[in-house]
Amino acid sequence: MELSDIIRRAWCDPVIKQHLLDDPRGILEEMLGIVLPAELKVYIHEQTPTEVHLILPTAPGQPCEEQ
Repeated sequence: MELSDIIRRAWCDPVIKQHLLDDPRGILEEMLGIVLPAELKVYIHEQTPTEVHLILPTAPGQPCEEQ
C-alpha cells in the first residue's frame, strides 16, 4: 500500500479518516507495514474548503541566491 492509497481510503472510509486524525503514526505504520523512527513526529492536517495548509519544506542546505 502507498500513501496515495491511504488518502483515497480516508476519503471513502470515515473510520480510516478518524484513525489518521487521532493516531497518524499508528495507522501509517499499520497500513504501510513499517516502523517509523521514534524521534519522527507525524502530523495529519485535514484541508477543508475554508482552510488551506501549506508545508514549508526543509531548506536544501545550499546557500540562498539573492533576489
